[in-house]
Amino acid sequence: MRMLTPRQRIILRQIVSPPYIYRWAGLLTTVGLIVGVATVVLADVGAPTVLATSQGPAVASSATGIRARTVEDAPARGLPGVARPAITASRLAVTSTTTERPTVALTFDDGPNSLYTPQVLDLLAQYRAPATFCMVGDQVAVHPDLVHRVVDEGHRLCDHTMTHDATVGYNDVDLMGRQLAFSRTSLAGVFAPPAPVDYFRAPEGAWTPALDEVSARSGMRPLGWSVDTLDWTQPGVAAIVASVQQQVHPGAIILFHDGGGPREQTVEAVRQLLPWLQEQGYTFTLPN
Repeated sequence: MRMLTPRQRIILRQIVSPPYIYRWAGLLTTVGLIVGVATVVLADVGAPTVLATSQGPAVASSATGIRARTVEDAPARGLPGVARPAITASRLAVTSTTTERPTVALTFDDGPNSLYTPQVLDLLAQYRAPATFCMVGDQVAVHPDLVHRVVDEGHRLCDHTMTHDATVGYNDVDLMGRQLAFSRTSLAGVFAPPAPVDYFRAPEGAWTPALDEVSARSGMRPLGWSVDTLDWTQPGVAAIVASVQQQVHPGAIILFHDGGGPREQTVEAVRQLLPWLQEQGYTFTLPN
């Protein structure tokens, strides 16, 4: 290898001396981060299916009874037109209590929200429809008054983790238990004495056998759904209404969202669906 010329040696000294060396270090760090993120994304895309997919009323499809989700579903959250399968956990029969008349159970996720939750509660009161609210702990801390209103008006509370962490089911079992205990205590502790929190719903329906077991050991029944309105994609009021009208069946558990993003479409869809469901002969109940 030939020796460097005097000019080349001068250029090399400049490159490895401040401030150029800092710029090179920053550039190499940025490139390394980009490569690392790309590797993780490509690994997720190529991962195998972990649960079977399904549509319509959920039926246990394995020995564990865990329902219907693929790894491809997780990154699709928020993309219009992307369907998500019905999901339930083994300890919840998706049908609600059905007595002399067909019933449906209404559930609302990701709240409470100061703008949308009161509108939903007003509609539920108008039609005397009880519902289950799956609340995120950090929102509970900001809006404890809405948690009180939910309970005072006869609705049921459901733990939905502190931060809507869809990876909670993949954590160490001990950590998972502490996470669920903390979020449940935070929700129940809005009241004195603490209010009952009978249900737990996995964010994005990302159930694992361990999460199913831990939620049950925590005293909360895993809560699934059988009608996904996909309202979180903001597909339009008509699409949300149609999703319920086409999929509803006696004993259905219907998934809506009153938080986690703009929910004007959800509120208007609920406004149209409540009287329609009554006209079809449905009564409203709580999951059990």
